[in-house]
Amino acid sequence: MIFSIPRLLTIGLLASVIPAHSIGRMERFRTVVTTDMEQDDLASLVRYILYTNELDTEGIIYTSSKYHWAGDGKGTKFFLPNREYNTSQTSWRWTGTRMIEDILLKAYAEIYPNLRVHDSAYPTAKDLLSKVKIGNIVFEGEMDKDTDGSNLIKSLLLDDDRRTLYLQAWGGTNTIARALKSISDQYSHTKQWRQLQTSISRKAVILASSFQDQTYVDYIAPNWPGLRVEDFATAYNTWGFNCNKGQGNVRALPKAHEYFTGAWIKANIQIGPLGRLYRSWLDGQHTPGDQLDVFGNYTLASAPGTWCKPLGPYDFLSEGDNVAFNPLLTTGLQDPSNPALGGWGGRSKLNSSAPELWRLVASETAANGSEVRGWTTDRWIAAASNEFAARMQWGLKSRYSGGNHAPEVRIVNGGKVKARAGQTVKLAARVSDPDRDAVTVSWWQYLEEGTYPGEVAVGGYNRNGASVKVPADARSGQTISVIVQATDDGEFPLTRYDRVIITVK
Repeated sequence: MIFSIPRLLTIGLLASVIPAHSIGRMERFRTVVTTDMEQDDLASLVRYILYTNELDTEGIIYTSSKYHWAGDGKGTKFFLPNREYNTSQTSWRWTGTRMIEDILLKAYAEIYPNLRVHDSAYPTAKDLLSKVKIGNIVFEGEMDKDTDGSNLIKSLLLDDDRRTLYLQAWGGTNTIARALKSISDQYSHTKQWRQLQTSISRKAVILASSFQDQTYVDYIAPNWPGLRVEDFATAYNTWGFNCNKGQGNVRALPKAHEYFTGAWIKANIQIGPLGRLYRSWLDGQHTPGDQLDVFGNYTLASAPGTWCKPLGPYDFLSEGDNVAFNPLLTTGLQDPSNPALGGWGGRSKLNSSAPELWRLVASETAANGSEVRGWTTDRWIAAASNEFAARMQWGLKSRYSGGNHAPEVRIVNGGKVKARAGQTVKLAARVSDPDRDAVTVSWWQYLEEGTYPGEVAVGGYNRNGASVKVPADARSGQTISVIVQATDDGEFPLTRYDRVIITVK
């Protein structure tokens, strides 16, 4: 992905070669997925499961939301105002608790031998199956009782693993809330409670694709104000439902539009045992139990009263929940401990310190120098889409040489550099590619990551370096963020990054 902006330098080179499978792996991020399993959750899981080699998946848990709940099986009726239904219901759009086990993991098992050829760190289907649990699914926001899902989260929060536990909320936060309440019920009357609550608040981070019930507002925020929560609802403009508003398919125009077209998705994503599960417009698929899943059928989708009118066959439909795991993916930019830094998951700002709530920034400076809404996630579309397609190919290729694998790039100077105003900083990068691909290296200023408010000149220096001129009016303590990105020339070009923060002395 090349950014044609004044502060960017592009240098083409043939990458140095390293042996296959020898790229060093950072400590994997520990995470739990909670999902209400509608059709866009399934699409997001298709993408997610191709990254289970890089993530330590501790749980995949069914939960409810305001859009999907199972009911208690006793005929009890439930109603909340301002929902999709206007009369009491015994269940709502519930898709069951077997889709992950019987459909997704079955397809994963078919491609697993090929995936292991490309990375031996992929877990087995049996291992992932052992992580699937049923959480609080009875009603929207139900958190009255402990469940297998909430008990799993509770045990992970209380265990001795010191890594951060990233709790993804693809549906409601109620199963997560139940786990926290169960801990509170058990320990709040003990002497160690304050220390334990502080420790858990530091250990857990909730990554919410949006708030799909009231349990964050009603329970988590007032009772666990020190627990960091990140709301990625704004990223729906990039990855959420792609609806026809009389304009046709205009998602990501102009430069990244290709990845939202039916031609690209049908050819590159909806292939093989796993890819065939992916959902797109008018693909003939339907999620059993969900009466509002009409997206696969033109007649039903275009009927009067439907909220999201159909696009062309196989056009992008929705992956509304990959927003919650994109911040964890290993790209070289990832630093989920600091939401203020950008990356495939976008860049966030602190919305509230008590409770600690972060939300994605509304806009960033795009290639033409203008402020563009959603650019914090839109800028990564091409890189993320090509990687998705490349990994889908891994599941179909039984030879390592048959797939494309990401390059690696590292800034030799390290991640932090100090310089005076007016000084020129020379940066250098080491680049390698496991496939012996040619790699294009680009350097650019991530304007919003730094505190210096203006553009900074980035020029060429030797074969794979950059020269950064610190502006004369830069003040002591201000920072400048410079990103190096390396993109190979594979069929689906793959990109990796590194970051250096220049601090003015």
